[in-house]
Amino acid sequence: MKRALGTLLGLWMIAAAAQAAPVAEVMAVLGEAQLDGKPLAVGAKLEVGAELRTGAKGRVRLRFVDGSSVVISDASRVRIQQFEPAADGKPRNATLWLELGLIGQKVAPGGGWEVRTPTAVTAVRGTEFVVEVAGDQATAVHVQTGQVAVQASSRTRGILPKPPVMLDTQADGTQCSASGCEASKRWSDQRVLDLQSRLAGV
Repeated sequence: MKRALGTLLGLWMIAAAAQAAPVAEVMAVLGEAQLDGKPLAVGAKLEVGAELRTGAKGRVRLRFVDGSSVVISDASRVRIQQFEPAADGKPRNATLWLELGLIGQKVAPGGGWEVRTPTAVTAVRGTEFVVEVAGDQATAVHVQTGQVAVQASSRTRGILPKPPVMLDTQADGTQCSASGCEASKRWSDQRVLDLQSRLAGV
């Protein structure tokens, strides 16, 4: 009995240590940025559950352990909800929660990567794209390379979710609200430039 308990305790400690291992590093900070309510610094190691906020002119660039990179723009609130690196034949499994603001991502191939917002879920395998949540919680998604699937978040039980909207370089953007996502369409050059300028500098 004691041996079994010891084995279980050892396994739990290994799992806890793996869960607490850093999954990302802060590579650059511009302007005001906070980690769990404290000032954020370059070189900080982030674990699952880390919550980041940027000020009105803040920018942060993260590098994840799989080589993926994320830029958090101004006035944004982001949490690393889940990150399981590829191991033992299992692919990477990552989820970010974007409550407000704008993030740009360059996702390394090799597993699942989701960005959840109050009104949408964006899923990719390996691509470059941006997700923005406005003050009214509407979600805008734009893809630069590759392909992403965007699905409206269902808040009503018993109602089946609508099929995802597929984005690629030909029909590269969509807008989602609580009622669903618009059909994919080509965004104007100016709209894309505006997004890119908010992600520049880091």
